[in-house]
Parts: sequence; structure tokens; C-alpha cells
Amino acid sequence: MIDNVFDFEKELHLMNEDELRSLLRMLYLIAEREVSIQSAEEHSVLFAAKIQSIFNTLDENRKREKAEKQALMAQKPREIHIAIGESPLGSIKVAMGKVPGRSERRFFSMNDYYAIGPLGDLTNKADLHRRHLWLLEKLYMSEHGSYAVQGMDELLQVNNMLSSIDEDTRITIWYANNAHERTGLLYAMHLLRNRLGPIYLIETSSLYQELFKPFEVQHDVLRTGEIFSEKLLAMWEHSVNAEPLSLEERRQLEQEWVDLAVRPGLLRLMKDGVIQSVPEDGIDEFIMQKARELTSTRQPGEFIKAARVVGEVLGHLEQAVGDAFIEYRVRQLILQGRLEMEGKPHAMRLYSVRLPQ
Repeated sequence: MIDNVFDFEKELHLMNEDELRSLLRMLYLIAEREVSIQSAEEHSVLFAAKIQSIFNTLDENRKREKAEKQALMAQKPREIHIAIGESPLGSIKVAMGKVPGRSERRFFSMNDYYAIGPLGDLTNKADLHRRHLWLLEKLYMSEHGSYAVQGMDELLQVNNMLSSIDEDTRITIWYANNAHERTGLLYAMHLLRNRLGPIYLIETSSLYQELFKPFEVQHDVLRTGEIFSEKLLAMWEHSVNAEPLSLEERRQLEQEWVDLAVRPGLLRLMKDGVIQSVPEDGIDEFIMQKARELTSTRQPGEFIKAARVVGEVLGHLEQAVGDAFIEYRVRQLILQGRLEMEGKPHAMRLYSVRLPQ
């Protein structure tokens, strides 16, 4: 039930794109009908009441959908597909929708920022809470509202969900070999360490090179979310009869997580196929390089939108650290005096930067 603007704010963060479109469409149709009526005071009151009733049903609809989803999840799945992030999971869902057995298939996202922040024993609630607070403090989670509202719950859900998968269910983990997705894979293997049933991996970045690069002139793929669903489907068809991970391979991945989780360094970068833990300022020089390059194309003293700098770094940095972390480092460079700022740094689109004059 929505009783105030704060409840409504939470609902907005929980809604997906289709739900928001549906809500706006409904509001428009009601408004269009009401303005065609004489604008007497009682009609205005009625219109306001109708609008409020729509918002009050948001929570009821969500609870109903959640109950339906739980009923579906209660049915024993034949296979579960795990992706590191919501974006790749969406593409995988579309791809697998063309494969028979849809009703027996489930999908799960490990939706966290694995390339950044403290790790530690994330099966321990204190370490998990420490990680969550670090992310909320350093990153502008207002631009990733669902994490800010549900972040801790989602982190706990990862542990509970993976540990409760039935032994007879086929598990397939999709990942690209970048620090973010590789770290997520290692964490998944740690949570699944007591599982006896087979686990299958689809490493999307190397498969893309193997299956498509010989026939297409394209850039290297760093993230699973960059790959179109039809290519993901081809990867599945290529991998469906592959062998599961051996016991030795599983133990190696599990140990890799244990080693990585205790390393110092709040930023994880991939170098020569191996995850490196580095200080959080590990990409600052690259950011400054891109800021200098952008400056050379502008008028002397001209400010450049922070979002433009972030986009330039994101487009050329061969690492999967995410725009929120890059923007956090831009703000740190401002505090250090290495960049100057104008505007309000409430979000990257609201302020601009330049090199010191």
C-alpha cells in the first residue's frame, strides 16, 4: 500500500520499463477522459481520487505477480541459467526462449558490481553488509535505484538461491572473461561448492571469437551483455553437449575465489587472463588521458560534461568496471584538484569538468 511519497519512490524503483509505460498510458487515458467532462470542482476531486487509486493498486499488483512467480518457481526446474548481471540475463532469456522446454527452465541474475568494492567472506552477513555500505557510499546509487532499495536483500538472495538448487537440476553459468563476470563466476562456484550435481560453463567472450570472429569484422567482445541473443543461442547449441566441469576444475575455481576474496585492493582488473586486485585509483591515469584528449578538441577553458568523459573512458577502457565507478573516480579527481568542476555533482549529467587552468 502506498501511503506517502517515499513509498511511491520505492515503487518507482521496483517497476520495470514496461510497467512504467503501462502506468503512464493509463494516466493519460484517464486524464483525457476527465478533461472532456465539465471542469466542475467535483470532477477535479474525482479525477484526483482516481489517480490515487491507481497508485494504491501498484503494491497489490506487485504482490500478486510475486505470488504467481513464487508458484512458478516452486515447480521443480529441469535447468537453471545463471548470468552475472541483469543485462546479459535478459539477452539469454530471449535466446533460450527459442529452445524447447521453456516451462522447465529458470533464469537467475547475480546482480552486483563484482569488479569493485571489498569482498571477504560474503557468506558472512557482516562482510556482506560492509560491501553493500561501501557501494552505497562511493557510487551514486540514485542512478541505480533498484540496488539502493533492494541491494542488501538481493545480495542475501544470491546466497540463499544458489544453495537451494536441487541436485537434479542442470546449472549453466554464462560469463565473459572480464574481471566483473569472472569474479561473479568464482563467487557462484564458492556458493555451489557443496553441490554434487554437474555444473556447466559457457564462456561467452572466447566462444564469440571461436564461432563468429572468423566470419565477421567486429571488435572484441568484453561483456556478455554486448552479444545479440541469436549469437547467444548459437553458443548454447554449440555447448549443449559439452562436458560439465570436472571435480579438479571446480576445486581450482573455488580456491581462486578464496584467494581473491582476501586480497587487498578495491578494484579488480583483468590482465593476461588473470584477475588483478589493485587500489581504487587504478584507472585514474586513463581517465585523465581521456580528459586531455577531449580537451584538445574543445575551445580553451571549455568545460566538458562529466557524462561525456565517463562515456569516453567506458568506450575505450578494456575493462568492465561500469560507468558508476568511473564517475566516482572523476569526482575523486576533482577533490584532488586534478580536474575542475562547474555545476552540481548530483549525477554525471548535471556537472562538467575541465583540466585546471
